[in-house]
Amino acid sequence: MRRKLVIAGGGIGGLAAAVALDRAGEDVAVHERAPAFCDVGAGMSLWPNATRILRNWGLLEQVLALGEPVTHFDLLCPDGSTISEIPMGSADSPAVCLHRADLHRVLRQALSPEKLVANHGLASFSQAANGRVTATFTDGSEVEADGLIGADGVGSAVLSQLNTGASPVYRGYTIWRGIARDVRVGIRGHISETWGSGRRFGIMPLGKDLVCWYATHNGPAARPDGPSGRKREIQDLFKGWHDPVSRLIEATDPETILKNDARDRAPLRRWTHGNVTLLGDAAHPITPNVGQGACMAIEDAACMAKCLKADGHLGRALLAYERARLPRTRYVGRQSNRIGAIGQFENPFLVRARNVIARALLLFSHDMALNSVYSYQI
Repeated sequence: MRRKLVIAGGGIGGLAAAVALDRAGEDVAVHERAPAFCDVGAGMSLWPNATRILRNWGLLEQVLALGEPVTHFDLLCPDGSTISEIPMGSADSPAVCLHRADLHRVLRQALSPEKLVANHGLASFSQAANGRVTATFTDGSEVEADGLIGADGVGSAVLSQLNTGASPVYRGYTIWRGIARDVRVGIRGHISETWGSGRRFGIMPLGKDLVCWYATHNGPAARPDGPSGRKREIQDLFKGWHDPVSRLIEATDPETILKNDARDRAPLRRWTHGNVTLLGDAAHPITPNVGQGACMAIEDAACMAKCLKADGHLGRALLAYERARLPRTRYVGRQSNRIGAIGQFENPFLVRARNVIARALLLFSHDMALNSVYSYQI
């Protein structure tokens, strides 16, 4: 029997959940707070743990056509010297970098239009004794359903009503993201991250003559832009770094540069209550240091669909999904925080020791695809 499921949030997590559950035979609808399902965001990476799932959904070829396949990850010093170069060659599914809007569009187009409801943010919900959920939206309308999936991000309205007491944690550094056009960055298929003192700079070719870059710097939370503007502040922070760092920043429209604090949240002990559950950043926001934010949401979606197909009782299936995902998402979150903390070292002695140790350790990591984060399969 098809169950009616309301998905709150039309980002990558909500759309991935809709695709997975629709293919599993559920009756789904995605309710998005924004006035339209828009093409927004910057660049992103999808690693083999997520592209395997996209292949199973029949969407991988479309995604690969819109992005740049990743063959190597290069870890560098500010002068351009190499700490390590790690291949992705042995993975059974490719890694790819692409614009977030392109993935969003592929997922949207995999769903029939009537399953996408824009300008419809969730305000609250109630759950009856039999598990049936009534979702109330910001326009005052209500929808009754068998279950509710909160895929509405870090500030989740679903999470807020579940009253877990969780609050975001600032990790000590700011992140800027931008996209440059028509800038040559070197060997195709190589992405890189450069580690300095209290700052990092990452480069991800997206295909279509686009390059996404990101930059980090230690400092207080919610700090304002510098007096000369956001772009000039980044240029000053990374002045003298290896090519093409300065060219990428210069080729970026300052109005499009995104700025965020690095935040996540302490892992929840549970995120499923009856026929209501969470997915993606609403359940387990992580810092971006392992490129796994969207990948975790896609994994969540595939796992949830698998659990719902295996058990006809919705509440039990959602609890099985939660139990499967809690240890995995906690592990990836810890890994991301650990890498972020190491990458943001400022002390000169620690920076030198970090680079030497990283170079020695990564000599024994012959292929990034073998890493437990990327080799995971649902």
